[in-house]
Amino acid sequence: MITLAVDCMGGDHGPDVTLAACRQFLESHPDARLLLVGQGDRLKALEHERAEHVPASEVVTMDDAVEVALRRKKDSSMRVAIAQVKEGRAQAAVSAGNTGALMAIARYLLKTLDGIDRPAIATQIPNARGGATTVLDLGANVDSTAEHLLQFAVMGSALVSVLNDDPQPTVGLLNIGEEAIKGSEEIKRAGELLRAAAASGDLNFVGNVEGNDIF
Repeated sequence: MITLAVDCMGGDHGPDVTLAACRQFLESHPDARLLLVGQGDRLKALEHERAEHVPASEVVTMDDAVEVALRRKKDSSMRVAIAQVKEGRAQAAVSAGNTGALMAIARYLLKTLDGIDRPAIATQIPNARGGATTVLDLGANVDSTAEHLLQFAVMGSALVSVLNDDPQPTVGLLNIGEEAIKGSEEIKRAGELLRAAAASGDLNFVGNVEGNDIF
């Protein structure tokens, strides 16, 4: 049985929305249990045999600076939820809260896997084939090196492999044109690294793609 830690205080509306979502999740996933993290009195609205309340006295707001969330609010629901993963009580943490704070706290508490320098935000964008295209990175990093883009490709490929049960999802490098000579020096270098990864069988890299190819 998988266990997820949920930051119930996160998001624009907090427990009013997150607890209802947790209840719906529990009803539709009988093989999962939840650790509901938040201010105790706010969690009373959801009692369930597969849900445990985990207290946290503070809340990371959507306006909090990363420094505040990371250094000052050490008992925030977000941090306590992530700590459940570090302590082995949960396999993953879920939060709809401040994204910058979530990334910073997760990186600080959980670190990154060997060979990965930075986390990356991914999302699925609906496409014309009736499925979705997974795009990353979407917000955490302003400047990425060629090596970082290769790492994002590896992480994205692994994610889609699991979500879609596809052992070889295609990987494209978003650029201003499909030709290998297009783009900044960093992008061209990333293309070289991705082609090398494809040649060694590590990625199913299809080359550069333009914005319309996402859809």
